[in-house]
Amino acid sequence: IFPTPQSREEYVSAQIERSEKKYQYCKVSVHDVRKYQEILRYEASRAKSLCVGPVACLGTRNGREVDLFRVHWFGPRALSAVSMRLERSTRSFTSRFSLLEGIGRSDVNALASTSVVGVELNPRAARRDVWIGSFDEMPAEWTAKFAVVFSNAFDQSQDPQRTAAEWKRILRPGGFLIFCFTNDAVPNCTDRVGGLSLPDVRQLFGGRLLCYHDRGSRNGYSEVLLQLP
Repeated sequence: IFPTPQSREEYVSAQIERSEKKYQYCKVSVHDVRKYQEILRYEASRAKSLCVGPVACLGTRNGREVDLFRVHWFGPRALSAVSMRLERSTRSFTSRFSLLEGIGRSDVNALASTSVVGVELNPRAARRDVWIGSFDEMPAEWTAKFAVVFSNAFDQSQDPQRTAAEWKRILRPGGFLIFCFTNDAVPNCTDRVGGLSLPDVRQLFGGRLLCYHDRGSRNGYSEVLLQLP
């Protein structure tokens, strides 16, 4: 954890400034999202249950990962296939026709079993499926609402214990956490948490380990999938 303390106001301001600088970057690929879907489908078939939604993407920046989960988990097959073909990778993952992935966005105020919504501190990200606020202080009515929580933004946490508790709060019993992180990141004034390992993640969240991929994502994040009690 970065040793220099920040007030809440300083933390929020620094995170919004950081978001602005990297707003166009999406570090999640179509192929990552489809892989997570296959893993959870397998788990659901083993348990003879249906793993659906809603899904929350935390620290979503420009919101493309929200679109990817919605399109590829709950959208028409034709739209999913076209979206996959249109993805390109430069400094991040983008679409050659981003408007296509925006079709049928969810409503953050009307969660359903096929909803996918985002959480982002930067007010610039405001849209109908993104709640503007901090991922360590989400709406009280979201307690036990989500079947799946995804994030690759835990390194931006101000207080890891507080953040982990909040993410667990919004997951329903038996829900799934998809947690992505960089193993060798050095903490700094904006990415305040670094050097995470699988034991760290398990200590923070508990639950049953479904799988762990060391630097397994298309962007090189390590991936942990947990089922929380």
